[in-house]
Amino acid sequence: MEPQPGLHAIDWGILIVYLVFALGVGFFVRELAESDKESYFLAGRTLPWWWAGASIAATTFAADTPLVVTGETAGRGISGNWLWLSWIGVHAAAFVFFASKWSKSGVLTDAELVDIRYSGRQARALRTVRALVYGVLVNAIILGWVLSAMVMICEPFFHWDQWFPAAYELVATWWPEDTPMGDPSDGMTILFLLTLVGLYSALGGIRGVIFTDLVQLTIGLVASFWFAWVAWTETGGQQGMIQGLSEHYDDPGEYLSFFPELTVDWFGEGEWAGLETLAEMPVVLATLFGAYLMVQAYANFPADGGGYFMQRLNTCKSPHHARQASLLFIVLNYIVRTGPWFIVAVAALILIPLGAESEVFHGAAEVVGENRELAYPVLMDQLLIPGVLGLLLTSLLAAFMSTIDTHINWGASYLVNDLYLWAKPDATSRDEVRVARLCVIGFVILAVLVTFRIETIGEAWRWVATIGAALGIPTALRWLWWRLNASAELCAIGLGLVVAFALGFTEIPFEIELVIISASSLAGMVAGMVFGPESDDETIQRFIDDVEPDGVWPDRPIAEGLRQIVGRTAIWVGVAGGTIAVLAGLYQWILLAKTAQGIGLLVAGAVAMWAATRALSMDGLGQQSDDNNEHQSSSSHHQTP
Repeated sequence: MEPQPGLHAIDWGILIVYLVFALGVGFFVRELAESDKESYFLAGRTLPWWWAGASIAATTFAADTPLVVTGETAGRGISGNWLWLSWIGVHAAAFVFFASKWSKSGVLTDAELVDIRYSGRQARALRTVRALVYGVLVNAIILGWVLSAMVMICEPFFHWDQWFPAAYELVATWWPEDTPMGDPSDGMTILFLLTLVGLYSALGGIRGVIFTDLVQLTIGLVASFWFAWVAWTETGGQQGMIQGLSEHYDDPGEYLSFFPELTVDWFGEGEWAGLETLAEMPVVLATLFGAYLMVQAYANFPADGGGYFMQRLNTCKSPHHARQASLLFIVLNYIVRTGPWFIVAVAALILIPLGAESEVFHGAAEVVGENRELAYPVLMDQLLIPGVLGLLLTSLLAAFMSTIDTHINWGASYLVNDLYLWAKPDATSRDEVRVARLCVIGFVILAVLVTFRIETIGEAWRWVATIGAALGIPTALRWLWWRLNASAELCAIGLGLVVAFALGFTEIPFEIELVIISASSLAGMVAGMVFGPESDDETIQRFIDDVEPDGVWPDRPIAEGLRQIVGRTAIWVGVAGGTIAVLAGLYQWILLAKTAQGIGLLVAGAVAMWAATRALSMDGLGQQSDDNNEHQSSSSHHQTP
């Protein structure tokens, strides 16, 4: 069967079946979510590890993720994707240092950890700040960003003006012009999907969200591998890709290099004179680049695996299951799922050459000249046969729904657990669930409002990244050193914002600003520890008893605590380095035709990951001890409002 652009009956059938399924899940599990906030937001802490791990992978697969990969590859080659591949380090740290600890803590949100880790009025202030920043501000911006990105996927396939012209005209009378929500047709698609997501999320809670995630991930993997195979075949396979790049580009190696070339181009296109100096200092440039990759990783993802990552881990039935879920996510997200995206991204450079977009596919790819990310949906439309196109489009819509349902459920958990129950500590379980459902609906409305203003939110996103950069180091250290206090985190945020404000008057690129902000926040952290009150002994001891943290704590010699940190760091190197080696090996073997070198890296990386996970399970604090705490996470839960 030949590709036939546009959606056909079988494509619509696949899409409709999934949408009906998602709504049905919400109704099916709604009674299980109605007991209390624990059942609604954490599924009663009863889920197996593979549910949670697959759900995290599904959530991180936003609808625009393959589009971003395609765009980055066109701009900087495969190595441009290190902007998100650098997150391997943070996710590996979550697996090694924090996953089982989150489960043992028994908290419902990461903001609640503040109350069991610190004491005093500063702790209450910090918990509120974290709930508002991550629960409302960050969530709202991410939701707006995802909605605006979804417009690019919907536009080629959904035409409400042709299907229901009367309804389209009605919406067009009040729909704003020139907004990131697109035209009225795009907006009708987004509003329909949001209504569906809001309904099943409000009914089913996190259990419904995770169950739909499992199906979404399965569809997404099958469809993306199929699409990659079609693109691979269309370009002539391994040799065809290499030859095709050589025909269209003077330096094909620029697009195929896996590891990034260290140039000042990574630090924006500003006029800062310091960029010329950096270009002449390769050691300093390499150090700064490494620091930037690390900082931007925890500026976008909590350094201790908090947020929705932690929420999924705490749905698991035990600390050991939480750790397994974290490892499964790393494998799925970086090893399994990345390859098909890379193949399609390289194929797009050949099938839709840079600068010749209007000359291929009878002009259907002309729009790609303005935005290379659109090469992904254009190739979908041009290469895939009916049925397969519907499957891949359904996977992208499902990915969009998965991201949205995660963030509205996660955001609602902050509002209920960290703000509502503080204002009304005597609320009944029925009240908790009722308010939770109202918050879910409220976040759906907020997502639409934010999206309409997304052009003006770029600066707000910079401030969110600034807060993440300022909080990264104290967020990780609070699990490893008893001396951290609430004042240290508050001062780190405060000084980070002050420095960020001052840097706003300079021409220093934002990428370098993040590194400076993170470094300066250390001074704020130290000031908070020195001048702020310590957490009381009772709070510290209770945290030690419940969480069993690694590192330097009053119940052990300093040398023993440092030994634990060094040991865990070595394991982290094995997990992170092994993951990178496996991914690089697969890339060299499949895309670059370097079979021996690729298989060698693949085997070495797999052995490193196996040895590291084995060492973690046998160090006395890993699998064996965690298996003995099967029900500790739920029994140690603190009911602090």
